[in-house]
Amino acid sequence: MPTRRVPHPTPRSLAPLALVLVAALATALASAQAPLPADAQAPYDAARAAMDRAIADDVPPFPDQPAWREAATQAERAVDAAPNDPRTLGLLAEVYARSTFHVRAWDAWQAYLATGASLDATQAPLFVEAGEELAWSAYERGDLETAARYHAAVLDAIPFQRDARVWMGRIRMEQGRPADALPYWEAAAEQDPTDDRAAYFADLARDQVRWGVAAETAFRAGVSTYEAGDLAGAASRFAEATRANDAYAEAWAWRGRVAFDRGAYAAAEAHYGRAAELAPDEDLYAYFEAESARRAAD
Repeated sequence: MPTRRVPHPTPRSLAPLALVLVAALATALASAQAPLPADAQAPYDAARAAMDRAIADDVPPFPDQPAWREAATQAERAVDAAPNDPRTLGLLAEVYARSTFHVRAWDAWQAYLATGASLDATQAPLFVEAGEELAWSAYERGDLETAARYHAAVLDAIPFQRDARVWMGRIRMEQGRPADALPYWEAAAEQDPTDDRAAYFADLARDQVRWGVAAETAFRAGVSTYEAGDLAGAASRFAEATRANDAYAEAWAWRGRVAFDRGAYAAAEAHYGRAAELAPDEDLYAYFEAESARRAAD
């Protein structure tokens, strides 16, 4: 029996709608280009200048540094004066993000995105960094669901963010939710076909969905134990797999294989027989059932 290998996102009738869309787009562009109110523009400019100086002077990225504190104070004043403008909200989020004030950066990014604005090439990595740092902190505390919420929010804004996909897959697996993990691992594997890890976990999640987490975990442990030469340990793991899921034909076949290798032919016959009953198209199971019976009779 082959060894299972386990590796170590204009027609005229449409003219009125088109006009409405064009008008809406023109309104949106005009709004975006409209100047900020005077009481917002001055602190906005001051905040940007302070941030630029902090970057140019290589000021350590901590919110208690005077340069970053000044940038944040001015950005907050701009937001107070224009609280629903994506420009003030985006600048505040950027200042917090660059000064590694991740909690406030995240809240500011959420307010920015809530306006309907999208992240540009400069903002996106700062947004991702804030989400990842907060997710990691929650993960280290053992709060997997909060960590997952941060990664899911990153994916809501940047659907193809691969690290967030991987983390969602990992967290859902650790939570014993392979059906929820599978789409993330499949997407990660599709995004990078050279990533053997993502392919492995996609396969693992798929098998856990099919056979159950307990059965599949025991089965794979059995394969690893068998390959290490520990037949007694392998027999125990495969027995655990079939107890967890009596319909797991391959686990029964491996129980038969271990018994056969140990010379326990009567047990091998029974185990291969159960595997052949569950998977009648697997000729190898039937063959080893008959061969075990022949040897048991000798």
